[in-house]
Amino acid sequence: MSGELQIDDAVARGYPPAVLYLRNDEIVTTEVCAFNYFSVFMKDNPEADAHIWFFDGAGRPAGYFHRELGVNGQLQLQTSELCPRVSGTVAMSLIPKQETKLRPGRKVTTGYYAQYFSQHGAITLSHEREPVSAVSFPTTAWVQTYLTRFLEESGVVLVNSCMAANGSSVGTARLLAVDGRALGELALPEIPPMGAVSIATTTLFPDAKRLIGQAESFALEFKGTNIASPFSYYEFANGKFSLHHF
Repeated sequence: MSGELQIDDAVARGYPPAVLYLRNDEIVTTEVCAFNYFSVFMKDNPEADAHIWFFDGAGRPAGYFHRELGVNGQLQLQTSELCPRVSGTVAMSLIPKQETKLRPGRKVTTGYYAQYFSQHGAITLSHEREPVSAVSFPTTAWVQTYLTRFLEESGVVLVNSCMAANGSSVGTARLLAVDGRALGELALPEIPPMGAVSIATTTLFPDAKRLIGQAESFALEFKGTNIASPFSYYEFANGKFSLHHF
């Protein structure tokens, strides 16, 4: 396979790329890691192509990468070498060299990781979870608890995994007590297709400290349209950084 594969072609062929958060700045850089698992399951035709697309926070294309992976081939890609100072989303598809016959309605997603390296020594990773969608989709509520003592350091990363031109993410955020009581609610900023936004909890809810009070923990809820599984994060003044799927 030669030339640049368009992301919509990968979706149409039944290999929708999985989308993850991308961050490359003065604090955190992202590495994409993958293994050619077709070597295990397709022993007669074990080779595959890795295709990776990069987008900035506004969903604008920021780069493309292609590599052939042979038998048991592995990929450890420092994305900061390809798109430095770009934070947004990364989408990857692993496609076998020998086309397989997919049953109607079946899709094959790519098992890969993104590792996030803080310049201050912290390392965290995330496995892909959400495939890119060619059409808009509703998002049911995603909820995650946080520790109140780290309120000032906490936040959320929201990723739009819809690539349709009219597929912007819209929705609401709620600040919740751990017993489910709503402490605050607001409309989320619109996220363009394949875009992403990182928002501190205190930016979403400036009055969060008063609203949460003496409780040891609180929760954030997000729902609307085209929102992939969000990431909770803590980012500390010493540069330590952690990121986890809801």
